[in-house]
Amino acid sequence: MKAFDFNRFLNVARWDININRKFYIRQVIVIVGCVLLPIIYSYLKSICGFLLMSDGMTFSQYRSMTAISFHDVHGYAYYFCIIYPMVIIQMLCYMFHNLTTKQGRINELTLPASNQERFLWHVVSKVGGTILVFVAGMVLADIMHVVLGFVLFGITNPQSLLQETWKLIAEDTILVNFNGTAYARFSIMCFFTFLSLCFFSTFSLGSALKYKHTFGYVLLFHIVFWIVVIFLFSLAAYILTHIDFCKLTIVCHVPEWLQSVILNIPPMALLCSMWWITYRLYCRAQITTRRNP
Repeated sequence: MKAFDFNRFLNVARWDININRKFYIRQVIVIVGCVLLPIIYSYLKSICGFLLMSDGMTFSQYRSMTAISFHDVHGYAYYFCIIYPMVIIQMLCYMFHNLTTKQGRINELTLPASNQERFLWHVVSKVGGTILVFVAGMVLADIMHVVLGFVLFGITNPQSLLQETWKLIAEDTILVNFNGTAYARFSIMCFFTFLSLCFFSTFSLGSALKYKHTFGYVLLFHIVFWIVVIFLFSLAAYILTHIDFCKLTIVCHVPEWLQSVILNIPPMALLCSMWWITYRLYCRAQITTRRNP
């Protein structure tokens, strides 16, 4: 059997969607529902507010009074920036959801496909599919915001939720306002990007290690991990504050582009190692183990 075949990969995708369609439908409903929740809540609150105040003013007066607040969609952008990583974490915890049962592991491991094809489909469906569903939910929220805003409050020039969210991510971050050279800004941006990817990758690694209750185990791991990191960081800071650097005569002039590369090597190596371990754990999956009975 070839290591990777695109036709077999498509067959794996069709098989998984057909067998686990209820799971995917539930996840799509949950993701889109979380995206649409603040829009629906805001307009329902406005309608209920008019019903409570209907004795004192007409709907046109109430509409002109409340329409101003619907032009400010900055709060929605913050909500989307908060809910998006939570959705990604949820789906990464369900990365190997079909392996939680013994029958599911039998079906997965006896599928006529290579490990690369099955593993790649899990990554594509849980990461790429989640991003597509989330963006589609934001587009639907944008359309709902435009339609309801015009029908109920006569708003003819609403702000785009998707555009405002992108502006918040791209323009209002600390990296954009960082005063430094192009190499320094790019290096810091890549460093924090790799660190973020490492954080999310711990949940996919936990999903390959323990198929059930992944979030709880990974959360416990993060608590212990950060306690250790804070302790080591405090110890290192204490040691460095008691070193007389004036006595150190070795000075190393490193080019700026090389500093950028050196800074990003550790998180990049950690990210690759985590995904390699995740893949190896998936390849060694068995019907019944002590870790996954």
